[in-house]
Amino acid sequence: MKLRNKILIAISVAWLIFLGLTYIGSRVILLKSFLSLEHDRADQDLGRIDQALDQVNYALSTFTADWSHWTDMYDFMQGKKPEFIPNNVNMTAFVTSHINLFSYWDKQGKPVIAAAFDTNKQQQIGFPPGLEKYIYPGSILMEKKDANHDVRGYVLTSQGIMLIASSALTDGDMLLPPIGASIFGRNLDNDLVAKIAETAKVDIKFYILNEIEKSAQLKNYFNIISRDPKGHYSTPIDNKLLEGFTLIKDIYNKPIGMFRMTTPRAIYLTGLQSVNFYLLSFVILGVIFSILMLWLLRVLIIKRLEHLDKEIAEISDKNVVNQRVDASGTDELTSVSVEINHMLDIIQASHDQLEHRVEERTQELQKTNIQLQQEISERKSVERELIVHKEHLIRLAHYDNLTSLPNRVFFNEILNKAISHSKRRNTVLAVLFIDLDRFKTINDALGHTFGDLVLKEMGNRFNGLLRAGDILARLGGDEFIILLNDIGHPKFAGPVAEKIITACAQPVKIETHEFFITASIGISVFPDDGDSLESLQKNADMAMYKAKKAGGGIYQYYTHEMDIAAHEHIKLEASLRKAIQNKEFVLFLQPQLNLKNGKIKGVEALIRWDHPELGLISPAKFIPLAEETGLIMPIGEWALLEACRLNKQWQDEGYEPITIAVNISPKQFRHQDVAQIVADSLKESGLQPKWLEVEITETAVMDNADTAINKLNSISAMGVRISVDDFGTGYTSINYLRQFPVSVLKIDQTFIKGIPNNQNDLAITSAVIALGHNLGLEVVAEGVETAEQMQYLADHNCDLIQGYFLSRPLPASKIVDQFTKFGETKDTIFQVD
Repeated sequence: MKLRNKILIAISVAWLIFLGLTYIGSRVILLKSFLSLEHDRADQDLGRIDQALDQVNYALSTFTADWSHWTDMYDFMQGKKPEFIPNNVNMTAFVTSHINLFSYWDKQGKPVIAAAFDTNKQQQIGFPPGLEKYIYPGSILMEKKDANHDVRGYVLTSQGIMLIASSALTDGDMLLPPIGASIFGRNLDNDLVAKIAETAKVDIKFYILNEIEKSAQLKNYFNIISRDPKGHYSTPIDNKLLEGFTLIKDIYNKPIGMFRMTTPRAIYLTGLQSVNFYLLSFVILGVIFSILMLWLLRVLIIKRLEHLDKEIAEISDKNVVNQRVDASGTDELTSVSVEINHMLDIIQASHDQLEHRVEERTQELQKTNIQLQQEISERKSVERELIVHKEHLIRLAHYDNLTSLPNRVFFNEILNKAISHSKRRNTVLAVLFIDLDRFKTINDALGHTFGDLVLKEMGNRFNGLLRAGDILARLGGDEFIILLNDIGHPKFAGPVAEKIITACAQPVKIETHEFFITASIGISVFPDDGDSLESLQKNADMAMYKAKKAGGGIYQYYTHEMDIAAHEHIKLEASLRKAIQNKEFVLFLQPQLNLKNGKIKGVEALIRWDHPELGLISPAKFIPLAEETGLIMPIGEWALLEACRLNKQWQDEGYEPITIAVNISPKQFRHQDVAQIVADSLKESGLQPKWLEVEITETAVMDNADTAINKLNSISAMGVRISVDDFGTGYTSINYLRQFPVSVLKIDQTFIKGIPNNQNDLAITSAVIALGHNLGLEVVAEGVETAEQMQYLADHNCDLIQGYFLSRPLPASKIVDQFTKFGETKDTIFQVD
């Protein structure tokens, strides 16, 4: 780049920096001052609105006082002049004065006369709902300590904001004690707002609370002015308009509405014009100064440098080291020319010496060149290997090693691009989140090798159902995800999901094994269900979870209700964690009747959540969540210890011992040392093991039968009874049942409900009773609700029954009274005074 161009650039850059600093300084200092003036002006405008509104309210207060300090009225309030109202009170006077509320109240807070008016229609209307929050005995408006005790302000009714004024009812000279209160009101309507706008000389609108709540922006401004000491706030709308807000509070100083003011930004625009003129002047001066400087540099320096450069270029082009440059003159450039000539002398002296050295070095370079060629060839070979290795690493980073499908990282990149494409083209895409049902069971039973083969098979099946532009990826574990591009309409994602479910349901054959797998699928659609990678995947996952909870083997589209349910789910989980800390759980107990002697043999402990706000919450609402989050384990530990403590307490109070049954959840049974927890509870409570019964569901013991047998043997060895709950609803084999140290079988209430009308239920119930007795087990029927059911069970030798026919679950404080209902008092296990 030529020197003159560099100088031009340097001067230009320096000037631009100066101009930029000047611009920033003017913006920061000058415009900031104008903005401050604009803010003060807006605050004054808002103050005029407050004053105008207060003047109207003051006028209403004066009007109210005129009607309150009246000797005839005072006599009327004492029952002396009944003609006062017909002679003096008429709707025309109030309509003309824009009065919407007129009322007289005695000292007990009862209305003597009260009326509300629609001044526009000139007719009397009902009392506006909402005034009862402000007008009641002892309220600010009603309490009158002396004749001068006036109150004015604002209230919020169902019709909007009302200006309100209250004055003491006394004689015309204000000498007699107040006999009550008068309350007058005027609605803050559009006509009044227009009058206030004309008085304040600004354009205004007003909003009440329900209008503010509908707009997030208005709500934000409302919150800001609610915190401001003046109740004011102003902010620019754009470069031309400014908006301001002033707060309206009721007589209890509670915000009930606000005014919105819009006004031109005259001060700001004047400041902006001044700054722009200031900057334009600087630009013009800068251009003139730069031209002058460039001309001087051209004449005094650049032209001579160009001549020197031309001479040096000529020497260089001709390659003649014996030629010299012009060294005439006495300034610094002359000194440079002399030094250049001196340098040329040295170069000429060295030239011959270099000629000889070049010849020697040429031979050495030829040898070095051969070696370099060999090294370059070897380096290219290494680079090719590095490229292959890099491609392998890229594939590992973007593809699943097991199925060769895109992995989560690669899928996310593809989905992001697809979303951007759909936004530009205004097209629809769908995300299908797939989870294989029962895969964990197969993986645990047959091993990870078989599980990997199943995943590869499923990946191949799914891929064969997709179009060329669709993407299938494996997220990890048994989760897959599909991107359906440009599907036209959300409904077209459903048939794809059906094909996947059908393909998944086909039997999987690996070596000698054949098994069946189903899939749960969640579908989210762009743009209806989200416009980002995170929202689409989250909502598809949520829909999949909904499909899985519905039993699996189906697909679900995402709906907004799922999001609400998820938030409620999170909220309930937080409350549940707090309930554990605050010990909000209680035990209810349901008695078990011995059908042979009519006595109560035991009780079943059933947990309830005593919520401080919602009251008792059924376990059906929180136990599934506790199971899902793992909170069931601390809850279960508490229930077991509390049941043991209650039973020991009854024995210590002199009652004969009974058995108390406690449910152990499947998750608690699988993941905790249940035997140790039982032992600790017995030790801490002091209860003998034989008076405790542990209830285990079929599902809990069959997930891992060998482990379950070891745990149950440990519990049984202590002397604790073990029962299988809900027998007949799962898949417990008789062989396993014989191996388990079980003492009691509990028939599920679903079979009891059909007695005596459902033949299948009758057959199943009698079969379970016979099976239990043949195995030497005690049989308990749950959910007995009628005398016919109890009689059938007694006829078929069922040992114990429980259900609503006998008693609903009761708190510990009432269970003793319930026992006294069965058999003779002396034969019950409880002492009765």
